[in-house]
Amino acid sequence: MLKGVQALMVDAGLSFGGGLLIGGFGLMLAWGLLWLVVGTIGLARQTCGWVILLSSVSSSAIAALSITGVLWATDAARLSSPALQIGLMGVPLALVVASFCRLEDGRRIGPAFVEGSRLMLHQLLGVHQEGCGHCHEKP
Repeated sequence: MLKGVQALMVDAGLSFGGGLLIGGFGLMLAWGLLWLVVGTIGLARQTCGWVILLSSVSSSAIAALSITGVLWATDAARLSSPALQIGLMGVPLALVVASFCRLEDGRRIGPAFVEGSRLMLHQLLGVHQEGCGHCHEKP
């Protein structure tokens, strides 16, 4: 009886771990594809170089290959297990929880991350190149 319970726990742990990996690499893939689009637009406008585009392509490729490897190694029956599905939510949930924590200067991580991403997006797309009206500083 004890070996059956241990086997079930190991199986659930492997499914949960696989879900965490797939969820984390899925977020990495989505983030890389977002910056691939931004880098492509920036490259077309000549406001950013090839480095942004190549780094987003490489991160997207690494994430896609990693997801493919995890899915290839995962048994088909395990893909429908509740432990894997809970694991899929683990990384996004951890990021949501972390976004409510505070930085050293007292700001929350989530809004600071969004603001930094917005400023980087504007810089790469050339929004603030000439005649900046400091719209990014207005509340």
